[in-house]
Amino acid sequence: MRTITTAVVSAALLLTVVGCSSEPDDKPETKPSTTASATAPADAEAAAQVCTDEVYKQIKDGTELGADQPKPDACTSMSQDEYLDTLLAVTQQLNKDARDDLQEDIEDAANQ
Repeated sequence: MRTITTAVVSAALLLTVVGCSSEPDDKPETKPSTTASATAPADAEAAAQVCTDEVYKQIKDGTELGADQPKPDACTSMSQDEYLDTLLAVTQQLNKDARDDLQEDIEDAANQ
């Protein structure tokens, strides 16, 4: 279940990062260097995953995270908007997991 949660949160975060980083079509095309394009997305994705995992762990442990609290150390490389998007995605996933667990408990109780 945690693997699925991590995958869903990662996908949501990746879509958010990709959506926010798109450039207008009217700019002339420039060809980035292969080294920068090969390592930058992988590094950004890895950093986003580490942040997502840390946010997930802290929220599960009962730590209150939000815009007014300092970012976890794993998230310091992210912009505030990226961090808040991550926080929102993790919170939504945790809420969904809790609803699913509650539904399972209701179904188990009904079958007894």
